[in-house]
Amino acid sequence: MAPLRFDDTLGAAFLGIVATSCLYGITIVQTYVYFKRYQADPVYLKSLVFCLWVLDSLHLALITHAVYFYAITNFTNVLELTIPTWSILTQIIITGVSDLLVRGVFCQRVWKLSNQNYSLMAAIVISSLVTFSGSIVFAVKGFSIPNFFALSEISDVLYISFGSGVVADVIIAASLCVLLAKRRTGFTRTDSTVRVLMLYSINTGALTSLGALLCLVTYATMPYNFVFIGFYFVLPKLFLNALLATLNARRMLRETNSGGALVSIPLSTTSNSHMSFVGRPPYTPSQDRDEPLSLQIEVRTETDTKTDPEPHSATPAQESKFWRPVYAKREEPIAVTV
Repeated sequence: MAPLRFDDTLGAAFLGIVATSCLYGITIVQTYVYFKRYQADPVYLKSLVFCLWVLDSLHLALITHAVYFYAITNFTNVLELTIPTWSILTQIIITGVSDLLVRGVFCQRVWKLSNQNYSLMAAIVISSLVTFSGSIVFAVKGFSIPNFFALSEISDVLYISFGSGVVADVIIAASLCVLLAKRRTGFTRTDSTVRVLMLYSINTGALTSLGALLCLVTYATMPYNFVFIGFYFVLPKLFLNALLATLNARRMLRETNSGGALVSIPLSTTSNSHMSFVGRPPYTPSQDRDEPLSLQIEVRTETDTKTDPEPHSATPAQESKFWRPVYAKREEPIAVTV
């Protein structure tokens, strides 16, 4: 057993709560933006976002209480650092519930994109439930241990929980990337949207997997300090902000994908002939329709002709009349379907 030091106990927990507070500020902004922009979203989705925000706020309150308890209330009682307080164990349960809900949203996306692939869904659901169960078991058993040094008795639960969390995040990110890559159409605008969604998926999986991996590695190498707890404080904030970022990016992606309008392009600089695209409003894609894009272009051509009379067949009085230019117009509409 290593001696207690404030740098890697209270110091690590303090740095963890500072990072968590910063991410919580981002969560508040993203939650406000979501409810401001997407009021037409289904009630269940808005309720889920609100519930996640409440859990996130409760998580911050619990870890703040834990750090205050160790650093202020028991400032002169160093031995109190070795005893897990109720708030630091309760926040593990809150983290497990929040992460399970967020993974459930991403799991639903994989379900829709994979055309209900049961094998893929089973892998994600099982690994997510193992992570959730591990957090619940670890927290419940934590109430019965006398001090942090006894965590080695339940370390297997911690390893399994963190390991399955990494597996779940990697499967979700890889599945979304592969499934989105198959949705490429060859059109620049659509493929650009697909690439952006793939980047969101990669960043989500990379950040959350890295956080869980850091918790696993730091606990395996330094089990008698709070370094792994500092990383664990940040995990639920990474999950929730990743979800809110993908939800709030929908409007930007839709505007990028549906932008543009038909314009008139003259084929000649003369005033006597021109060609223009006529009439139809720009097509606006709908998320609920899967029929192929049908673009109709109506090309209308206008031909002007000018004729002069024969000079020898007209009298001088009529000549000035005939020398006025005579125009004949003919329009030939052509419909082209692409």
